[in-house]
Amino acid sequence: MPGLTVYRSNALMSIRSRFDGTRDLVMPANLAYAESMVGMWHAGLPQVTLVPSTATDAQVWPVMSAVGTRIHDTSDDNCPIHTGWSYIGGNHGYNIGTQVAVTNHGKSTADLGSRWTDGIRTFTLLAVPNGNSLLFGNPYTVVDGVAQGVRVRPAAALTHVAGARNRTTVPITWLTPDVQIRPATHSHTVVVDLDGRPLPDGRSTGDELRIRESYVVPSYRGMIDTAQANIGTPLATIMTRIPPMCRIDNDYRWSPGGLLVTQRVTAMDRFTLSTGVTQCSALTVPAGGSRRQFMPNVEVAGTLNWSTWARIDTITAITDITPASLRDPTMPAAGMTQWAISGGGSQLWGFAAGLLPVDDGQPATRVRHTTAKSWFVSSSLKKNYPQLVWGRELWPGQTVTGTAYRRYLAPPSAATELVVSDGSRDFVIIERVGAVAAARMAAPELFHRRLVPVGPTNLAVAERVAADGVAYQVPVSPGYGVWRADPDQASPQPLPGATSGIGSYFLPLAGPTGTTRCTDAFQRLLLHPMYLAEATRVDRVCVEVTAAGSGWLRHGVYAHDPTTGRPASQGPIADFGALGVATAGIREYVLATPVTLPAGWHWYAVVWQGSATTPPTLRTSQVGGATALNIGTGPAAMAGDRFGYQMSGVAGLLGPVTVAGVHQFPPPRIAYRRA
Repeated sequence: MPGLTVYRSNALMSIRSRFDGTRDLVMPANLAYAESMVGMWHAGLPQVTLVPSTATDAQVWPVMSAVGTRIHDTSDDNCPIHTGWSYIGGNHGYNIGTQVAVTNHGKSTADLGSRWTDGIRTFTLLAVPNGNSLLFGNPYTVVDGVAQGVRVRPAAALTHVAGARNRTTVPITWLTPDVQIRPATHSHTVVVDLDGRPLPDGRSTGDELRIRESYVVPSYRGMIDTAQANIGTPLATIMTRIPPMCRIDNDYRWSPGGLLVTQRVTAMDRFTLSTGVTQCSALTVPAGGSRRQFMPNVEVAGTLNWSTWARIDTITAITDITPASLRDPTMPAAGMTQWAISGGGSQLWGFAAGLLPVDDGQPATRVRHTTAKSWFVSSSLKKNYPQLVWGRELWPGQTVTGTAYRRYLAPPSAATELVVSDGSRDFVIIERVGAVAAARMAAPELFHRRLVPVGPTNLAVAERVAADGVAYQVPVSPGYGVWRADPDQASPQPLPGATSGIGSYFLPLAGPTGTTRCTDAFQRLLLHPMYLAEATRVDRVCVEVTAAGSGWLRHGVYAHDPTTGRPASQGPIADFGALGVATAGIREYVLATPVTLPAGWHWYAVVWQGSATTPPTLRTSQVGGATALNIGTGPAAMAGDRFGYQMSGVAGLLGPVTVAGVHQFPPPRIAYRRA
């Protein structure tokens, strides 16, 4: 049977699907929300609502009757973009208008586009809302070729500069700053279909409701310049003549499993972009209730510890999830689970949301563009969402694309266990607070798929999905993971030694060995490229000391940055800690938490620290000549052996990398153990 019932009347829709054994979920959609955007609100259904499965169509449409329980306000959840100085798009206009209340000001449409000054800056008259109100656009500046509006109040009464017929000075006694300027978009298109067919008015059933919209955001500089060049012409009538900043394409897909949102931003002018694809208001709770939220890979940020069930109602200030808040800084915060809790401590209803690791949402891409923050929670709880990019400068023609999932969860639930598909790829998402020795997630649709880690992951899971689901365990709370479920298609020529069972050791680089003394290597971080056929979870790493020395060796693994061909500049995927070198023999380090080494290239790093009295000698590989290596702007470094990059002055824990040339130290012979 179809999983969705969709009620439609022109631009308004309500989408109904099963929630649990006795209740249905009803979600609103609106094709003509503020600024004619697609939104998740309409007057007949002010919130996402739970209703008894026995509720009739007349009880839920066109107006939700008293049978429903409101669980989530989504009226502000269609996500705008941010330009570095203003939100725009979604249901937002540029928020740097200055509105002045002046009784009987006498100005009219003929004065639009005129310029006025407070003696310091120039303001442009953009709208005459009525006979007692005027809306001015603030000035803009251009910094390094990027235009941005200026959030500033007039310092004195506004006197005429040019363009107005009515040149009477405008007092600023009754002034409202930071007013949104509307309209702020144009060229809207929207297409609606249910299972690929046009959706008529009335009641329909199907499995996927899809709404695709596109619109253009004009540049703020273009709005001001165009208004000044077209005196007496309302901007709303000439929006398409304003130079554009970007185009936004949104794709909303409702299914029985929830909602998937894909957003693509295409630059048409140079500007700074921040966007999160989907934003999430907090769940609705009854009197005496609270809201608790968990976030994978996030520890303490703001006043809360997000690795437990943080009570978000206590937030009093904006909380940014920065790399310093992450357990693994190479994996930006990407998901969350939130529960509404009754006054007695029982789960009422839950919500999970986050970015899928596709397009610009892949961790290796996001980590370069979310160094300021990867998640944002406002003190009002009206905004709570991941950042696909934050402060990334785009040039004309460049695009940024991300896909976010939204799911409602029925109690009781000890774990968030989701299968999410973007249409071509399936992902398994598990989040769990509390240790568990043996758990299993039902996923019959993924039988015998291979699970490939693609996000922050610290769970121990089976390599493939069994008939009875995904087996996993959480040795230490919390546990979390994101995997891509790939078809189990064996390679026609699998790499020898590339795969084996849990608990087996393997060499990432096989072949003849020699020994190399760490002469002149004190506090020099030596980075060596290594390749793995597939992502591999490891819990131990071994190095052989062939001749004793002083101090110790610190080693770890860095991600590979394909844009530079070098180690990623962020901190390591894992710091394996220090190994003693006072005696010869194989030295093994046991990881407190297993780490997943990525498929493809990574960089093994080792540094001799502590005491430079006696250099230790290591077992090293005498191969590796097939690896390409950038050696600088001249050929001088080609003389002699070259094995990787180096960084000097590393005396403590492994941190960010600043490459300072190439080195001649052969790669140490290392062995990993599969976890």
